[in-house]
Amino acid sequence: MTRLRVPGRKRFGGIFSGDSPTFVLMFGVGFLFTAFFRTDAWHRVLFGPSAVDYSAVLGLVALCAAVGWRSLLRRGFVWAEPAELTWMDFAQVDRRRVVATRLAGVLTGFVVVIGYLAALMLAVGGSSIDWWRAAAALVAGGTILAFTTARRTAFLFEAAGPLLLAVAGVVIAAARLDATTVQYVGAALALCGLLLAFGGEAVSGAGRAVLLDGWNARVLRAMAVTFLDPMMMLPESAPAGSWSLRPPTAFRLAWVGIVGRARYASAVLLVAFAVAVGHVAVPTLPGPVLVGIGAYVALTPFGAGLGVLWRNPGRRRWLGSTSRELVIAHGVALVVVGVVWCALLSVALLALGTAFSPLSWVTVALAVLSVLRTVTRQPVDYSSAGFVDTPAGPMPANLMRQLFRGPDLLVLGIIVLAQLG
Repeated sequence: MTRLRVPGRKRFGGIFSGDSPTFVLMFGVGFLFTAFFRTDAWHRVLFGPSAVDYSAVLGLVALCAAVGWRSLLRRGFVWAEPAELTWMDFAQVDRRRVVATRLAGVLTGFVVVIGYLAALMLAVGGSSIDWWRAAAALVAGGTILAFTTARRTAFLFEAAGPLLLAVAGVVIAAARLDATTVQYVGAALALCGLLLAFGGEAVSGAGRAVLLDGWNARVLRAMAVTFLDPMMMLPESAPAGSWSLRPPTAFRLAWVGIVGRARYASAVLLVAFAVAVGHVAVPTLPGPVLVGIGAYVALTPFGAGLGVLWRNPGRRRWLGSTSRELVIAHGVALVVVGVVWCALLSVALLALGTAFSPLSWVTVALAVLSVLRTVTRQPVDYSSAGFVDTPAGPMPANLMRQLFRGPDLLVLGIIVLAQLG
């Protein structure tokens, strides 16, 4: 059986072609492994003068695995190019093998990222062999669980899996579990993954409609990166059930937009737990940095309603509200989501026996303003790139200014608050 390949397409993205991708790969791998030869310097950067809390480190690893598991459950690897999909129907090409190979590549990236994070922090901390075994068990168990669920079609309550793993990460850090107990946790994850391996339909056998939907989503992401316009990836609202827009007011539209994007509620919980455990595992990170970045990541999907409305003048005319009214209404809705996120973060911090400074909580308000500033940006203007010479080469300053509109306010506020703290 032969595999059909599109003419001119480079295998593995061209990283072994000897061109620029190969150089970037070699440089990146070399830079990452250099850290293992400078453990003393990285120890000062990550942990400072304080002792390393290995249970918190492995709790952070579990949370990172939960985030990666949730991204795998989106099944972004299930796609096929329309022309190639047509050729598959008339050639000796196994469609299942193509999707399964792509899943293997994504899973390899998952293992490499989580494994590198665990190995770096344990090597820098100078841990014993028992903690290395615990980390290996945790990574292996999370990998098996992520693989056996991602390879299946979506099933009921699968979104609860990453949330339970995140809770397990908080428990590992809060209860200060020893290395042996963490190994049992990893074994339990592997056992759950093996049990879920039986039953269900393999996602590699997806039909044409699913493959084409995945291809369309992939093209959208590629275009957003190519044209430096991440607003193209703002999530659309799902049906809000019994909620109605009659009469259509700004506040009603903002609230229905939040309800329609409730599928991102799990991300709010994951980010809150990751910020709390990261504060214990990496004590050198300033509180405003963790809280500000975490709040911005958690709230951005819920600001998509204003972003979609901002790019559609027809909907704005239909609504009949001014721009200020729309921003205020969606800002109030974001504040409500921000309060919920702060409550989840406070619960996690209470369980871990730690806290943030009052100045750190101010960055949540900055994150709300930054999200509003991000989603209300105008479409990218490519007429004047504004190239300037930098040590790294020419840089389109005007395009970069438009790209970072929104995060710039958050970064400036974090710098000021970190200096005050």
